[in-house]
Amino acid sequence: MKLSPEERKERKRESNKRYLQNRTEEQKEKRKEYNKRYLQNKTEEQKEERKVKRNEYQREYYERNRGDRPRRILFPNLTEEERKEKKREDNKRYRQNMTKEQKEKLKEYDKRRYQNRTEEQKNKTITPTPKTNTLQK
Repeated sequence: MKLSPEERKERKRESNKRYLQNRTEEQKEKRKEYNKRYLQNKTEEQKEERKVKRNEYQREYYERNRGDRPRRILFPNLTEEERKEKKREDNKRYRQNMTKEQKEKLKEYDKRRYQNRTEEQKNKTITPTPKTNTLQK
């Protein structure tokens, strides 16, 4: 019985799945250590090449799976204004529940973000947008 390429692919996928599920913790650890050593021994050029390939693959994957689907609307039973209000409230609650470390981290992020803006970007946003990413004390 000769298998079609799809059937072979499916059998191989199932076999790999069973193999991965049946591995012991020791085997998993051994593989992790191997991968760690393998990545550490790569040259900078190899690391950069891998990074570029991964980015290309992610871009292709995104394009392939995105299609022309419209964005999913959260809370479709609400009007646009109600959605905006709900989002504002959620963001406010989120900022109030942040820990001190999270607030510090966000502050650092904002600081870097504002430093890296070009003159055009700085001039474009003279007035800040309504509290989307600012901290409240």
